[in-house]
Amino acid sequence: MMCTTLYDSANTFLHQHFVDVSLSEEFLSLRTEEVLELVGCDELNVKAEEQVFEAVLAWVHHDRDRRKTLLPELLSKIRLPLCRPQFLSDRVQQDELIRCCHKCRDLVDEAKDFHLMPERRPHLPAYKTRQRCCTSISGLIYAVGGLNSSGDSLNVVEVFDPVGNFWERCQPMRTTRSRVGVAVVNGLLYAIGGYDGQSRLSTVEVYNPETDSWAQVSSMNSQHVQPQH
Repeated sequence: MMCTTLYDSANTFLHQHFVDVSLSEEFLSLRTEEVLELVGCDELNVKAEEQVFEAVLAWVHHDRDRRKTLLPELLSKIRLPLCRPQFLSDRVQQDELIRCCHKCRDLVDEAKDFHLMPERRPHLPAYKTRQRCCTSISGLIYAVGGLNSSGDSLNVVEVFDPVGNFWERCQPMRTTRSRVGVAVVNGLLYAIGGYDGQSRLSTVEVYNPETDSWAQVSSMNSQHVQPQH
């Protein structure tokens, strides 16, 4: 039990401090299977997918003669479509090892097509466009509830990814809400009060971006709506 707890604690630390760890000699000495497992993990705490790419490239170049053949498999674990188009063009496809590898160039082209041809996005494997859980709120813009053209309250929720420059539908709220208060705490998004079309609301629900789901939490002591602007 103690060994399992220690292993889990070490993994949690590694995920939370991935960027710092990736700059260490210990990271550059990791075995192939360890790097593959780490790079494929949803729980990496990174500000942008570019940081994962830089870590992998540093690991490969550290022993490039032996590791360069592993680059296609590693690159497939990186969520390249979440990288900025400029980064794909100016950094990723300019790397010497990637330019010399047909499979790597195909992966870069796939990521660039994601930005150039939105209609092809549904055909990509889901994990390639899924934000790492620790970046799932930070850097994204959520539109929560509101009114439709007829003046009816909505339960619709959408998220905008400024890196990929696209909107996506999220799981709708359980309750229709206009003039709703919204807050982010510990990576969760709270919808607070609002107006459902008939009455002011005291209810509160919380959205978990990792599971794309809403859950009811304790209500407020009084009804609350945001002022109109």
